[in-house]
Amino acid sequence: MKVSSSLGAAHDAVSGFTKLQGAPAGQHVVIDSSNVSGMLNGARAANETLKNVTELISGVKNEATKVTALAAEIEARDDRDAASWGGMS
Repeated sequence: MKVSSSLGAAHDAVSGFTKLQGAPAGQHVVIDSSNVSGMLNGARAANETLKNVTELISGVKNEATKVTALAAEIEARDDRDAASWGGMS
């Protein structure tokens, strides 16, 4: 039985996250001619939500990158360990 880490499996697990896209820079909701407080509050809420979702996506993509980097390190360590035991990598 061979137990080892797989960079490919880690990449497959997080590849969908790296494709996420946030809002283009500067994109926001504008209510030009309304002075209805509910509409203005809605626009402010939408803009805050847009900003927060964009920050969340950035964080998720950053963590996904860390997963693949860590998997590469673990795979290399496992290969060294297997070689030291006389196993095949």
